[in-house]
Amino acid sequence: MGTRRSVYGFDKKFLHKNGLIIDLVLSACFVAFLAFWGQRFAVMFFGMITVAFILLRRIDYQKHVILKRIILTGFGVVAVSFVIIEALVFTQLGANDPEEADYVIILGSGIRGTELSLTLKQRLDASLNYIRSHPQTPVIVSGGQGPGESIPEALAMKNYLIEQGINPAQVIMEDRSTSTQENLAFSKKIILESGLEHPEIMIVTSDYHMFRSKYIAAKNGYAAEYGISAPSPGYLKPVNMIREYFATIKTFI
Repeated sequence: MGTRRSVYGFDKKFLHKNGLIIDLVLSACFVAFLAFWGQRFAVMFFGMITVAFILLRRIDYQKHVILKRIILTGFGVVAVSFVIIEALVFTQLGANDPEEADYVIILGSGIRGTELSLTLKQRLDASLNYIRSHPQTPVIVSGGQGPGESIPEALAMKNYLIEQGINPAQVIMEDRSTSTQENLAFSKKIILESGLEHPEIMIVTSDYHMFRSKYIAAKNGYAAEYGISAPSPGYLKPVNMIREYFATIKTFI
């Protein structure tokens, strides 16, 4: 019995020691990621998982039965809500509505200096066929100027469309917005100023972002919301889908 207890004691100490090593490795990785990439969503999400792992590992669930049930219930709620929201997001991944719209609204997605991000370029490219086949439909490029951006996103977007042969007179800039809500709210103000009270719009954004964009557009009182989903890089899809889960929860609330 003494030998068995000593073995079990050794195992417990061994696991505890390894747990501390994992804590240190995860914490070091988070600090390194934060220094290299800054406060991006993927980095902060990794940090949140690290903190949760460190805290949850230290709880004695045999003593704290009620806490265990609360944590399990919380995980269950998150899992169910994640499946539901991701299912809604998936319904719009391949959106390519053929309807006629009063305005096209292309949502911004960041630039570096004056260069388009890959995501933003994909959104603009996805809009070209529709814009070219509807030369009389005004196009609103929506995006303000954020950290690391030398010019407003809207200006970079307009310049790119002009380079692709789009008539400059067809493109209208909304260059104050910093979120999807502002993209669609500020764009509607521009449309209302033109005299059109109940516009039908064609939203162009990334596939993972389309469901939430249409939902926000409906909340802003557009008469109809159609969409053209731009493909997004496969290697960024998991992070984008997880980020969209949290963003959709925030939008619903």
